[in-house]
This record gives sequence, C-alpha cells and structure tokens, in this order.
Amino acid sequence: MRENQQPLTAKQTFWLILLPMLATFVCQRSYLHLVRVRHVYPGGYLVHHFFIGVLLVLPAAFVLAFAPQSPVVARASRIVVGIGGAMVLDEIVYLVMTKASDTDYVSPLSLAGAVLFISAGVLLLVILRWLNRE
Repeated sequence: MRENQQPLTAKQTFWLILLPMLATFVCQRSYLHLVRVRHVYPGGYLVHHFFIGVLLVLPAAFVLAFAPQSPVVARASRIVVGIGGAMVLDEIVYLVMTKASDTDYVSPLSLAGAVLFISAGVLLLVILRWLNRE
C-alpha cells in the first residue's frame, strides 16, 4: 500500500459488507415476491443464486485473505462478500427444508428462513464490528 493510503477501518469494512448484503437481499426478495421466480439453466442445469453467491464469496474471501494492496480491490472484495453472502443466506432454508419448487421459494417458510439467516449474518457483522472497534 502506498504511504499515503490507509488500510480500511473496521467501520468502513462493516458498511462495505452490510449495505450491499441488505440491498441484495431486499432486491432479490422483492423481485421474486412481486414479479416472479425466474430460473437460470446454463447447459440445461438449474443454477440457484445460492451457487452464484458461493462463486462470488469464495474468490472475494481469498483476495481478502492476502490483504489486497489496492484500495479499489480492497473495497470491491468487501462489497462482493456482502452481495454473495446475501445470495447464500437467502436460499439456505429454501434448498434444505423445502422441495425447492417455485411455490416453495415464495413460501412463508422460505421467507422466514431467509430473514432469519440474513439477521444472523447482520448480527455476526455487528459483533465483529464491535470486537474490532477503533
């Protein structure tokens, strides 16, 4: 990192993850409940946004593990963790506790599970922010 550049603070990291995570969750759920469930079938295989979330979170976490020197990469990797994390947390209950139909996705169980897991993610971020306060 250049001499005049400071690493991101815990507060900055908190907001760079939290806001994209909440925005992604609200946008996904709003679209699915108000518009309709739409699936992606690359190569004829159903791909849920859970898998897209994993494909976002893992590389971003690997980048963060090596403490990126570029401020743009440092910020972008945190934003991507928030977006991918929302996608993963949103579908856990849906994929594990239902038959994974379109109707199940917009069911009260799926929504409640998604809210529960997103809330747990937010709580974890708050705890980590509190433990790393400046």
